[in-house]
Amino acid sequence: MKLSKRPYKPYSENEKSIRRDDIFKIVLGTNERFEYMKDFLEGVLHKDITNIAITNDVALDKIHADNKLMRLDILVETVDENGKKEKINVELQNKNEYNIRERSEIYASGILYNSLKTSENYFEMPKTIVIWILGFNMFKDGSYHEIARIKRDFNNEELSEKIEYHYIQLPKFLEQVTEITTKEEQWLAYLSCSLNDNELKELFKMNRSIEEINKIVDIVMTDDDVWDALNTRILNKHLEMAKRAKAIKDGKEEVAKKMLEKKMSDEEIVELTGLSIEEINELKN
Repeated sequence: MKLSKRPYKPYSENEKSIRRDDIFKIVLGTNERFEYMKDFLEGVLHKDITNIAITNDVALDKIHADNKLMRLDILVETVDENGKKEKINVELQNKNEYNIRERSEIYASGILYNSLKTSENYFEMPKTIVIWILGFNMFKDGSYHEIARIKRDFNNEELSEKIEYHYIQLPKFLEQVTEITTKEEQWLAYLSCSLNDNELKELFKMNRSIEEINKIVDIVMTDDDVWDALNTRILNKHLEMAKRAKAIKDGKEEVAKKMLEKKMSDEEIVELTGLSIEEINELKN
């Protein structure tokens, strides 16, 4: 299937498509439809998978300074054709927040740490793979599918095979690929949301799993009950963020009041609390 060059259309906030992270998780992140995730992973990793289990709603143990758990999009436990166990984290990121490398390290190390049982030998731990599907180009040069591992400076020797990172850059995919032949290319062409109706029909003939996934996406996008549930989740998320922001502000104001009682200057209070002069003046009244 030929793929003419075209610009990548960035994701929009109100878009109802597979690129929306909650729709992505609903459609691909459930064991009821494990065969579609299996098809995707076999294409991206270029190997056969004999067994797969999807773990829903996974949060890492690590809690950061903002007391927010690092929650994964989709975590998959697999056994490959050679009998090796792997834990694969699949993340969808449309917007470049310039923290993907740091999050990759946190996710991979968190999964690896959580998979280690007290009596388990380090060498028996399953390999951890973090796959990022990106709506932007993370690297200026190189291929659309970059793979990173932990290596020594000397002779570029691989230090550990326990952690592997995959960065799949959809804009670069559209820049570099002119013909869709592999299973990976089929999935990325679909996830790019850049094909016209005729191209989609041709793609569905090539990969029936993608055709079935597209049917499910259509149902999710047009089912008001499902969509309302998604919007409710988003609303609750914003309300929770507002509550946390208010709690932080209340805490700063309590500290500022004590500073005022100790006759500290407005400038010192601004520097130490982050409150504005206007907010401090309101506390004086």
